[in-house]
Amino acid sequence: MYFEEMKNKPDHADPGLSETMAARIEINELGDVARQKEITDAVEALDGVIETKIENGALHVSYDPLATTEKKIEQAIRSAGTTIKAAATERESAHPDLPTPANAEQAKKRTRP
Repeated sequence: MYFEEMKNKPDHADPGLSETMAARIEINELGDVARQKEITDAVEALDGVIETKIENGALHVSYDPLATTEKKIEQAIRSAGTTIKAAATERESAHPDLPTPANAEQAKKRTRP
């Protein structure tokens, strides 16, 4: 019976079963390039984060909502010693350069060795 229950659960590896979420997080004092790298490294270390980009004083994050949450992303940013001004999440890409669900796996392969 356990096997039957398991096989009916969604397969998180199937890209057709999840949507890519996009978060735009405004950060106080992004600072220099080294500081920005510290912030993006903390966020990219989370499972489910597909890509990050800093632009116009905000961190744009594309992520799989089945693997992580906006709260976890915010916690990672705060763990890097940074204060968040505001955050917004949507199902569509908040930034045109972030991947869509169809090409998210390709983006992950490009950004992570």
